[in-house]
Amino acid sequence: MNKVLLIATGGTIAMRKDEAGKVVPAVSGHELIESLPELSQESDWEICELSNVASCNIDPQHMMTLAMEVEQRFLRDPVLKGIIITHGTDTLEETAYFLDVAIKDPRPVILTASQRDASESDSDGPRNLHNALRIALDPRAVNRGVLIALNEEINSARDVRKLHTSHVDAFNSGDIGALGSIDTGEVIWHRKPEHSVKLGVPKTLASVSICKAYTGMNGNILLAFVHDGTEALVIEAFGRGNLPPSLVEKIAEIISCGIPVVITSRCLFGRTAPVYGYPGGGADLERVGAWFAADLSTEKVRLFLSIALGQGMDKKELRKMLANGAVNIS
Repeated sequence: MNKVLLIATGGTIAMRKDEAGKVVPAVSGHELIESLPELSQESDWEICELSNVASCNIDPQHMMTLAMEVEQRFLRDPVLKGIIITHGTDTLEETAYFLDVAIKDPRPVILTASQRDASESDSDGPRNLHNALRIALDPRAVNRGVLIALNEEINSARDVRKLHTSHVDAFNSGDIGALGSIDTGEVIWHRKPEHSVKLGVPKTLASVSICKAYTGMNGNILLAFVHDGTEALVIEAFGRGNLPPSLVEKIAEIISCGIPVVITSRCLFGRTAPVYGYPGGGADLERVGAWFAADLSTEKVRLFLSIALGQGMDKKELRKMLANGAVNIS
């Protein structure tokens, strides 16, 4: 049979309610597979119990460890069809994107999860896990980047965002749409992904901070990140990438210290661009040297910068990459 690796990291898919009715880690990767006998009939499973934590406990160091595990497993096992990773939904899109940038092997890596814990009679975990296997075994899944299998949809790690705290259809890729879907057990592909720039698995990560802008914001707040040793600052701006005018002078000061400042948007979907010429507008920010990151989300820009700067990438080249949304256009 085809061989698939499951890497269990935790999340609601591996949780049950305790005696107090609170949802806590309780289910191993082995137990997840054993709970669905049909999975063992369809594939030869190898299981790696990497962790069993809520995804709010996951940080970039965990992501780097996971990326190393994925890379080593692919290197050691050329017959491995794909890797499925169970993960919590809170930070799933960040881990998925980190892996998308770090992993160069074309074989499918699929993250799956659940919004309802294993105690629930209608938990979405088993169906999502089975669908992840279907994708892993589909030859057409090769070279589509890291994928997310949830709610019978297949989304790209680069594009997807979590939009609801508890609904099973919480994840969405906006106007660009899902890559595919699962219909009566069949994998249906709708489009091919925009391929993320592949940087490889990092050995070190740069310290990158996020600051969310708000009306009436004092520019001195930005300097606190510099004093804390940040190597780059991502500012989540308004709309197309606009900020209170009071921040422009401080941004210029930060950039003069050699620290990149990258502009994203608090809007969930759409591109940032330096098109507005009024005080605080995108053109004003571009004039003082701020970068723009197209439609890449704030959290994903932070991770991309952490990997790229940690590898010592040339900042001019990095700025060009982010202007294209960190998509490989070659």
